[in-house]
Amino acid sequence: MDEMNVYYNDLLYFCEVRWLSREAMLSCLCDLQQEITTFPRQKNLLHADKFSDPWWLARLALLTDITAHMNAINMRLQGKDILVTDMYAHITAYEVKLRLWEAQLASGQFVHFPHLAACAPDNVDLDTCVSVVTSLHEGFASRFAGVRVLAADFKLFTAPFDFPVEDAPASLQMELVERQCNDEMKAKFHTSSPLSFFRDIVLPSNNFQKYIAHVQHIVAMFGSTYCC
Repeated sequence: MDEMNVYYNDLLYFCEVRWLSREAMLSCLCDLQQEITTFPRQKNLLHADKFSDPWWLARLALLTDITAHMNAINMRLQGKDILVTDMYAHITAYEVKLRLWEAQLASGQFVHFPHLAACAPDNVDLDTCVSVVTSLHEGFASRFAGVRVLAADFKLFTAPFDFPVEDAPASLQMELVERQCNDEMKAKFHTSSPLSFFRDIVLPSNNFQKYIAHVQHIVAMFGSTYCC
């Protein structure tokens, strides 16, 4: 790589614990296709023909783009001060993206798959691309089914002034009506985060004990072991 004056001048590795770091390695691999094709041939190494196979390269491009998207959602689920409601919003948004990608790939649109877009269209198997995204979508739907049943509880915390009173648990309905009819509290909610509103406005008021217990239940959920 040094001799060819390419952008990369080192090798990227990954470990099994942080397997999504493969995305950086795969991106590097795709960007260095020409150089990688040349090197094994010069050294008479085996398997050099893989990088001359357009169908294999198209599958590699799909894998690279999918892993990049997976790495992006993984990073959004990490860090300090991220509540389980934030994580749920990221997961829900990602599932919507998967449905969008399914439809776009089925029609031959690769706008969100830059490495795949660089391949010749005749070398891209659209059915394979769609099946990969469909499988990923089904996996997300199955894995997060247990969290999805808490969607209403999350919304009571993140959007209490827009939540239909009749859909709220009976024990919270009276307090929810009082809160939604309080214009001062509504104005303060829209100028702060749900957690700040609860901490600075609701908790000190000591007037909504059942709602306070509900929110404490939500914010105490550990979305991951990151804090540990």
